[in-house]
Amino acid sequence: MKNIFLKLFWLDAILELVSPLLFSDCPEIRYVTKPLLMILLMGHIAQENPSPALFLTSIFALLGDVFLMLPGDSSLYFQLGLGSFLMMQLCYIRLFAKQASDQAWVPTFARKPLVGLFIYVFSFLAFLNPYLAGGMKIPVTLYAFALGSMLYFAIRLRNRSIVLGAFFFVVSDSVLAFGKFYYSFPGISTLVMSTYIVAQLLLISALCKLQLKK
Repeated sequence: MKNIFLKLFWLDAILELVSPLLFSDCPEIRYVTKPLLMILLMGHIAQENPSPALFLTSIFALLGDVFLMLPGDSSLYFQLGLGSFLMMQLCYIRLFAKQASDQAWVPTFARKPLVGLFIYVFSFLAFLNPYLAGGMKIPVTLYAFALGSMLYFAIRLRNRSIVLGAFFFVVSDSVLAFGKFYYSFPGISTLVMSTYIVAQLLLISALCKLQLKK
């Protein structure tokens, strides 16, 4: 039974990515495959490292997935999804910060990435700002800084899988925001979901292997 949840996760991930092509006449299948991704990862957490903090992080991710896939043009679902993912990012930041060894707040090796992250966040927000509705400016700005902070704390942890996972998360959310507020190109959903799937798998699998500090 070892890794059964990861095997099921990969099957579900493949189905989630190919369903728009194979089952284009039945988009409702994603109402099952998308939420199941985090549910299966929660099963993996329960099997490998039943940490309450990891469970809480996954629950917020699951809520974000559900809210963002709900049909309709109401901005409420997007705002609820954004809020859920913001809480998830804060949970990841807390986990990464607690696992990092005691060191200076901005260690030498992390100064350049920190500057680069600030430049990227400010530049991307400046690009999106003209296309954001008034009610979305503050939530999107808060989330962007939380996302950048999550990647920074991942870099401080100096775990390759966690850094890659956080990087893929930034890519996924950046593409999602680009498509949501500026221009949605063909295949954007597949790009967003594929990078998101890899990000969550890398982050949670790596954190499961750590002896998490409470």
